[in-house]
Amino acid sequence: MKFKLSKVILLLVGLVIMVGGCAMLFSYDADKLSPDHPKGKDIYYTVITEEGTEGNSDRHIYQVIGYDENAKEKELEFSAGHQLRQGAYIQLYHTKFRGVTYWQEVSFEELPAAVQEQFQ
Repeated sequence: MKFKLSKVILLLVGLVIMVGGCAMLFSYDADKLSPDHPKGKDIYYTVITEEGTEGNSDRHIYQVIGYDENAKEKELEFSAGHQLRQGAYIQLYHTKFRGVTYWQEVSFEELPAAVQEQFQ
C-alpha cells in the first residue's frame, strides 16, 4: 500500500509540472524579452544636461533623473555608444532586474503632458 501511495504522489507531482509547463508556454510572450519593445517595461523620459562619463568599451555612461507618464521620478543609469546631444529628450525602457534596456531620442511634443511640465 505504501509503495502504491508513493507512485500516486509521484504521478500527481509529474502531472502538476507538466500542466505548469504547458501554461507557461501558452503565456510566453517573446516581445517581453526584446530590449527595444515596450511590452513589460516601464517607460521613463529624461533630458540630457551633462556629458556622459566614459566607461568600458568606449561607451558613455549617463546617470539621470527620469520621469514616468505621471511625472513620478526615478534615478536611472544607461549607456550609449556615443555622446548624446545636450538638451536631447530621451525615452528609456526600464525593467526591474535589467535596468535600462533601450533608449531613443524623442521630440518634446512626444513627451506625456505631465513630463513636459517637468522640463519647462
